[in-house]
Amino acid sequence: MRETNFIDQNKQKWNEFEKILQQPRRDPDKLSELFVQVTDDLSYSRTFYPNRSVKVYLNNLSQKIFSNIFRNRASGWRAFLNFWLEELPLVVYEARLEFFISVSIFFLAFGIGWLSSAYDSDFPRYILGDSYIEMTKANIENGDPMAVYKHGGRLDMFFGITLNNLYVSFLTFALGLFASIGTIGYMLYNGIMVGTFQYYFLSMNSDHPGVLRESLLTIWMHGSLEIPSIIIAGAAGIALGRGLLFPGTYSRFQAFQLSARRALNVMLGITPVIILAAFIESFITRYTDLSAGVRLGFIIFNFCFILGYFAVVPFIKSRSGRKAKLIEFRLPAVNKTIVDFHSIKKSSEIFAETFVVYNIFLRKHLKYGLLFASVITVLLYFRSHEIYEQGFYDSIFVFRNIFLLFQMSNSLTSILCTSFIVVASIFSAQFFLIRMFHRSANKKMPVLFSLQSGTMVLLILVLFSFIYILMSNSTFTRWLTLLFLPLALNLLYIINANFMNWIGGVINSVRYLGSGGWLRILETFLMTIVISFVFFLITGSPILWMYADVMTWNLPFSPEATTTILSGLIVFTLYLGMYLLIPLLVLSAGLQYFSLRETHEAYYLMEQVKKVTQEK
Repeated sequence: MRETNFIDQNKQKWNEFEKILQQPRRDPDKLSELFVQVTDDLSYSRTFYPNRSVKVYLNNLSQKIFSNIFRNRASGWRAFLNFWLEELPLVVYEARLEFFISVSIFFLAFGIGWLSSAYDSDFPRYILGDSYIEMTKANIENGDPMAVYKHGGRLDMFFGITLNNLYVSFLTFALGLFASIGTIGYMLYNGIMVGTFQYYFLSMNSDHPGVLRESLLTIWMHGSLEIPSIIIAGAAGIALGRGLLFPGTYSRFQAFQLSARRALNVMLGITPVIILAAFIESFITRYTDLSAGVRLGFIIFNFCFILGYFAVVPFIKSRSGRKAKLIEFRLPAVNKTIVDFHSIKKSSEIFAETFVVYNIFLRKHLKYGLLFASVITVLLYFRSHEIYEQGFYDSIFVFRNIFLLFQMSNSLTSILCTSFIVVASIFSAQFFLIRMFHRSANKKMPVLFSLQSGTMVLLILVLFSFIYILMSNSTFTRWLTLLFLPLALNLLYIINANFMNWIGGVINSVRYLGSGGWLRILETFLMTIVISFVFFLITGSPILWMYADVMTWNLPFSPEATTTILSGLIVFTLYLGMYLLIPLLVLSAGLQYFSLRETHEAYYLMEQVKKVTQEK
């Protein structure tokens, strides 16, 4: 092709590139796409027009695009502000139907709790518990009805309330995985509890005038942020389940990806509000001697903030014509590309992409999980029967179900079985993702029975041994382990995906943890562990023991045999759940690693640069 024909054929595209570079706001993904196209043209010109001006022009254009990509990537504050000022309000507006449903359910439940308490004086005891009712009565008679907020250290109270509120909100959200039914049920429970709580103070107001007024001014200082946060979490959970129930023109799995990303953005948006509510409850609510005007003004300000940011601002943003841009940004999540290992992603994108990869992994590895869980269930029955007798289940402290498996006081068989299932699940998920990465890059894929695979297993065993020691000790070290685990998984990928030695892996891990990397790793980990939490919550459900009673009544089994059968089912479910859910954490950590890898190393961009920045 003659040079003039080549220029005529592509000059319109190059002019478009120039115009995009002159815009004040540029999409990094679009710039990356432009970079690939320009480098292809540059490569062609270097081959056929090595000494012509078109080569110099394309080289300058590609360098401009490359510098703009790095400039956009370095603007962390710009992306941070864009999320809060642009993206989150538009996501909230898209979920306005779910918000309306969540608010309606809460106020319906509030009315149920209020009316039930009005017609049955014992109803508050069923909902709030005898101990809380008696404590509140004693506080009222002592002249300080809100004394419950004045006990304990402020800092300890803050951490405890923060964890509890985050737990309630994220559980409300995660239960949306059950086609939104779980979220709706949990919203009904919380609404009934709040309605019952408020009516109880109303009922006490006749004998103790001013109690209702004092409770409203005190409780809603933090409740004005805490309760709306739960309602918003309910909206996110309903949005999560909506993708499964009403996929529209997408496949059900694609619709779930879209709804999961939107819902997670909402949950990220309310997390600071939840923490702020806990801070107010711990440090400010206790000052009940503040004037009524100050407290009422504070409550009104909080409600105005919630309504303004989560209702008024989304409506205003939707009127400004930015909605189409948001939808256009979301749609690429449903294309047929399995996973892009060479782009920088947000945590919500990684979360949605994790399920795409996990769906493939599950189809290939479910049979191994069923086999391992069956063998371990039988083995523990004959070799470690005390596990069945202890019945390691707890409907309240769910992680106790897992922690007890790591107790050093358990039999050697139990310890070995738990170690095997954890190591096998971590290895299989990591090996699977690394092979997928090598396949996408057209590189030689690792072999299962090789020195590299053996090294991977050895490294996993070393790190798992350290984790095992932490989990088998005090409660503090167990929770510390949950924070250490995502960092350990990141280190595994750094070493195993790059064939790196341990020292180099630790150095790179420290580099990746900088510039907010540690926060992104923990953020992704917390998103995926919520799903695991919901699963193990089911294993400790009292409903299972109701089924045991039904079996005892209707089947010719003794109570002891029924308990053994049910314990065996729990053992099987627990180990199968560990084998299938640990890979979810491993895969999400791996996708986050590849995103951080591109952020810090820019491997893909550097490969492209080598094609265009070489000297003549």
